[in-house]
Amino acid sequence: MTTMTEETKELLEDVMDEELALEFIKEHGEDEFAEYYEQYEALVEEYGQGLVDEYVEDYGTNGINYFEESYQGEYEGGAEFAEQMASDCGYISRDMPSWIEIDWSKTWDNALSYDYHEIIMPNNRIAIFSNNY
Repeated sequence: MTTMTEETKELLEDVMDEELALEFIKEHGEDEFAEYYEQYEALVEEYGQGLVDEYVEDYGTNGINYFEESYQGEYEGGAEFAEQMASDCGYISRDMPSWIEIDWSKTWDNALSYDYHEIIMPNNRIAIFSNNY
């Protein structure tokens, strides 16, 4: 491994997971470590390293600042997210007859998928992130 700056060595003394920190430095460099690692480590603890790493791969390390703001949750797929969103916004009446079918897949594909990003989780569920942060 290359020689680290004194600043990086000092920052490493305060991390919870030194192995994770060294992996981050190797992948993203010392400057990114100094700026983003503290928040990265907190996100990894809350959401898991796999999801956070996939997000960083798609949005870059500066995207770490927007992770929680853009994270919409974990779903079976875009259709489930579309239904949940419509329900949360009050667009689905509680007294709607059961014989009415809504094509949530088309709603996702034709209307919502452009404003959101999907990351496939190891459990085959989908993490949804807003592109509008």
